[in-house]
Amino acid sequence: MVLASSQAQSGTRKLSKEEREKLRRLEQERRQREAEEARIREEEEAAARREREAVEAARRAEERREQQRQRSLQLTATAAVTKHLDMTMELTRDRIKEEEEWERMMRCDGVPDPTSVPEMNRYLSLWRADPVSATLHGCLARTDQVIHVISELEGVMEDTRDATEKQRRDWREIWLELQEAQKDKLDQATYHQLLDLRPYLDHETMVYSFFTSSPLVSLALWSNTTRSPKNNWHEVKELGFTFTLPADLVELECVVRVMRTEYDHYSKFARTFTSPNVPEKETSLLDETMEGTDAPPTDDHPSPKECCRDPSHSQIRSSLLPTTGAPPTVIKKQRPPHFTETAPGELNLRRYRIQGGVYTIDLLEVPPQPRVMADCTITQVEEVCTVTRIPWVAQYNPPAAPEAAGQRRRDPEAVEQEMRQLEKELQKLLLITIKLPDSAFWFEPPQMVLWDEEKRCWSNEYFHDVKYNEDQCVMQVRTTRLGVMGLAMNRFANLPFQSWELKPQGGNAVSLTLIAAVVVAEFTITEGHVCLANLQDGARTALSHLYGKPMKPNTLIKTLQFYGINLFPDRDSYCYIDGLPSKHRPTEQHLYRCMALVAPAVHFAWSRWNLLAGQNKLVFQMKTKKLAADESQVGQPLVLVTPQQTCVLECTEISQSFSNKEEDSSKYYADLYQLVLGELSEEVRQTLLAASPAFIHTVHHMLKSASVISYC
Repeated sequence: MVLASSQAQSGTRKLSKEEREKLRRLEQERRQREAEEARIREEEEAAARREREAVEAARRAEERREQQRQRSLQLTATAAVTKHLDMTMELTRDRIKEEEEWERMMRCDGVPDPTSVPEMNRYLSLWRADPVSATLHGCLARTDQVIHVISELEGVMEDTRDATEKQRRDWREIWLELQEAQKDKLDQATYHQLLDLRPYLDHETMVYSFFTSSPLVSLALWSNTTRSPKNNWHEVKELGFTFTLPADLVELECVVRVMRTEYDHYSKFARTFTSPNVPEKETSLLDETMEGTDAPPTDDHPSPKECCRDPSHSQIRSSLLPTTGAPPTVIKKQRPPHFTETAPGELNLRRYRIQGGVYTIDLLEVPPQPRVMADCTITQVEEVCTVTRIPWVAQYNPPAAPEAAGQRRRDPEAVEQEMRQLEKELQKLLLITIKLPDSAFWFEPPQMVLWDEEKRCWSNEYFHDVKYNEDQCVMQVRTTRLGVMGLAMNRFANLPFQSWELKPQGGNAVSLTLIAAVVVAEFTITEGHVCLANLQDGARTALSHLYGKPMKPNTLIKTLQFYGINLFPDRDSYCYIDGLPSKHRPTEQHLYRCMALVAPAVHFAWSRWNLLAGQNKLVFQMKTKKLAADESQVGQPLVLVTPQQTCVLECTEISQSFSNKEEDSSKYYADLYQLVLGELSEEVRQTLLAASPAFIHTVHHMLKSASVISYC
């Protein structure tokens, strides 16, 4: 550098070769020295970074161990509380059962104890032998009691925790015999009514027409005694039912019976009535902690619902790429394990429900009629006093399906001829028009089905030319067969929910509001009972006669389902509903227990963030008396529940985006119950301790039945 400076000053002298070489060596040494210094600094920084990372890893490991220890302690504490409540509820159930047995004894109304096999057998034998119950008046008068006995027996069969295998077999046998006896009694009563057609015979048209009804059974009988072609149809105004006979039935000497029962004794025998028996390990969060499985499946693992979805674009694209020496991969749509497969024409009762009762439409032989002589009446007495059915199947030949559009231009005359041929074939079928019963809500057009006794299922393959008038709620179909028919309704017209809310009402009472796709339902939950407080179907109030009527949870659920309102999904319902936020099941089930424990003092509501949060993230709003008094709070605070912990989030329901950031990361809570105990005042603690076990159990039952986290 000095030589270069001197040269610059002189402006004329050039550096020699040795001088330039010396400068080059000096520059190279400088660079090597700087590189070595940089390497040493990098090694020192890397060593320091590794040391910091090791310290941080040790700290995080210690935090995980501490959290795991706290998690185990907290979940054990919560489990002790729930176990104590469960034991108390067992004693409460025994007490309630004893009280119900005592009340049944004191009523002395002839209704047997459904748990007593001898009493049930005695009741069945006496009923079968009773001649009065074989008459139409006696049969209809006894039907209410018989259906009540069958319903009570079904309740006993559902709760078989302490029953022996022999008791289960005996109960089922009696249950089957009661239903068969009820059908036989109705057939006998119909037979006795037909023994003399004269009292209900129109002497001008010579048409026999009879109708009677009770709360559970409606019976209409009709016969064209002269077999006149003019009398080929009949309207049962009381049932909103009209039928038009084809030509071959008009000429047949018979009686048409139209019977509607409010109960359904057929669906329970269908293969699809119960959900598939899929073995699954129902582990609790405490079980997972004790087993060391504190890292549940991540959001990357497919949920059961995801197994139902179509293949991804990448899968479809890869399947279309050319391959060498191998056929293209065929991607099939996978079904979740709970999905029920059905045969062609078979109604899947996991997706549908027979609504509005059951219709029996059949043809009966006319019993021997009395003959009036000069001074006496001669009546032929038959050995078997029951109806005889006349089988009928229409000789229907549906026309071939037309060719696909665009293949050839069809001749208008040929089209018209096909239409005439189709109309001619349809005239061979029995035409039925039904006004949908007012005893149920119809949120969408139902489908007509026939009970197939051989296949033991409801089938929709015997109906043609189906028409539906939505304004008048009238369905018109043509059928090739007669028998037991029903109206099948989609069970999930009101699912998933749009929102939900669980709000304390003071003391042992909370309100549960479910805003469904069509209806809005509000329930009041108390100790052991639930009341329907309000039900809105659009702009109108519905089922007001049930308001304020306390029922057991299962009874209320079945009552609403009877009216066509299904707000409580089954275990396999997710298979038939799209767009559900399927959640980690043990975490969700544990959350419902915790929500029930703190429900007397905490207000819960749905969150819009829950839908897309992922399988292992359960998000909802929480509000307490403490938080309600905080005027600085903007928006409802959100609670995030995962299989590992529960925390209050920094973001709220009205935040622009969702964030997992905790409001206070210095505290750890394993579940919602521990969070509430740790954050709320002593006053709230006392409110929780004052709640009765029966009340907590009822709240838990309703939350678990509604599955508000997974279905909203």
